[in-house]
Amino acid sequence: MKPQTRKQKFNDLANAVKQIREGKKVKRIGAKDGSIRTHPVVSVDSKKLEHEVLADCLSWLKKRHVFCSRHDAGTFQNERGQYGTYGIIGAGDIIGMLRRHPHCGRHFEIETKRGSGGRLDAGQQKWMKQVHYNGGMYFVVHGVKELEHFIGEFV
Repeated sequence: MKPQTRKQKFNDLANAVKQIREGKKVKRIGAKDGSIRTHPVVSVDSKKLEHEVLADCLSWLKKRHVFCSRHDAGTFQNERGQYGTYGIIGAGDIIGMLRRHPHCGRHFEIETKRGSGGRLDAGQQKWMKQVHYNGGMYFVVHGVKELEHFIGEFV
């Protein structure tokens, strides 16, 4: 787990002081590693694991002929003992393009989490901000019902 930066520590402390002054119970902003909790915004099956949610979402998108693919990132070690990385760190689990007009599309990324909720790490938060800033869509989904809720109007 990465230690908090000075900025994160200051923001957390300032938030705690504000809550104490308002007479509220102190709730910390995030974990020490900068991650934040996620939870579904619509009712989904809380027993589903992340890989099941991912498979269901990909299936739902493919049935609706949405241009998308699975994206993975990680590290590996080759036969000589050297380490390498692949993929884009922080990018969503599903990356695609939604058709808006005959010659125009809109980039989207979907980060899947288990049905009961998960954590969005600092790298994923940073990537999400960049996608939004550049006109794309980035969703954190916990099930197909939530995916329909977010992206249904575009399909």
